[in-house]
Amino acid sequence: MTTLPSGNQIGLGTAYLIAAALFFAAAPAVARVAADGMNVLALVFWTNVWMFFLMCVWSRFAKSASPLGTSKLWLHFLRSCFTYAAIVTYFVAVVRIPFANAVILQSMGPVFVPILALLVLRRMSDRFVWIGVVISFAGVLLIVRPDNLGVSIGEVSALLAALGGAAAALVIWSLGASEPPDRQMFYFSLFALLLSTLTLPWVWQVPEPAQMLQIMIIALFTIVGQFCYAKAFSVAPGDKVNTWIYMSLVFAVIIGFVVWDEPVFLTTLLGAGLVVAGAVLASRPSD
Repeated sequence: MTTLPSGNQIGLGTAYLIAAALFFAAAPAVARVAADGMNVLALVFWTNVWMFFLMCVWSRFAKSASPLGTSKLWLHFLRSCFTYAAIVTYFVAVVRIPFANAVILQSMGPVFVPILALLVLRRMSDRFVWIGVVISFAGVLLIVRPDNLGVSIGEVSALLAALGGAAAALVIWSLGASEPPDRQMFYFSLFALLLSTLTLPWVWQVPEPAQMLQIMIIALFTIVGQFCYAKAFSVAPGDKVNTWIYMSLVFAVIIGFVVWDEPVFLTTLLGAGLVVAGAVLASRPSD
């Protein structure tokens, strides 16, 4: 896993990342409604069913669909494993510690990306990336306002979720050199579906018709978000644009205010400003 995309269209990559952040915020918003009375892991399974179905339809009928042949099948599988592990450990964290604490620790993913890029790919991110990530993470702290953090299974699980997300981002970055985003999404949906079947004996549940429609929307939002995410990494350096993924928290605050009338505090607005400022700095071209 040493080949990285050579694209340097940071502006375009930023636009794709912001779009991905919007869909990554919208999908959980719908899931919040769909999960009422339903096991979360069952919800994940049915989402993956629809994701794979939609990608099969795309691959079969879309004129612009990429061929499915690949020599990077193991990387596609590795990406799915990291992503699924991140989802499961995040769910463990959410049920064991305060939600805000889980969000904060899981949000360390973009911090881990340049660290893993240095350790695994021997790529040193420039100072703008390091400083920008720290500024944006400070903004996240203001938005989420966690309680006292400690050391428990919940906190460790949240950190593992962040690490899994960062590792998946690194694989996506590497895949961007040769694998089109829709091919990436096909194999991600396939392997995610297979992995999610592992828990079915314990969580099997058939959604109600209204829930099934909501799950289809979640699957669509997730596919579009993942597509934009992979596209961003194929046209720009991943460490330069990945900080923009924090915009998902900003969009989540907006959705919460509009849909559920959740309050927006001054610290939330200041945090959003820091998120944007840090992302702008991180995506600044190197000297």
